[in-house]
Amino acid sequence: MRVKEIMEAAMSVGLQSKWPVSAGARGLMGARFRYDKAVEGNLKDIGKGAVDQLEHNLKHVPKTDYESIDLLMRHISEKFRIDPAKLHKDFVAKFSCTPDSYAIKYKKSREGQPVKI
Repeated sequence: MRVKEIMEAAMSVGLQSKWPVSAGARGLMGARFRYDKAVEGNLKDIGKGAVDQLEHNLKHVPKTDYESIDLLMRHISEKFRIDPAKLHKDFVAKFSCTPDSYAIKYKKSREGQPVKI
């Protein structure tokens, strides 16, 4: 736990100084603690959603050059509010290849097959 949380917990339990913490303030501190925990948990889901979105969009990108894929990654990272480097790192961790090579491999695997309408 962080020092601030320990101090807040100690003040709310009974080691209060001459300025006691009211019941309402203790409730607000607890709500803030739960909110922070929920936000930390959601950050993991946001990264997973961004990687899934990038995978889907790479399958349908018309050009597989660096500029178009870089623009796509920047757009997705802005949409999900994550760092483009983190998006790239998470994508490489999931697929063991860069987004450029993934798009090229996917296009080559689909050659000669009918296009879905």
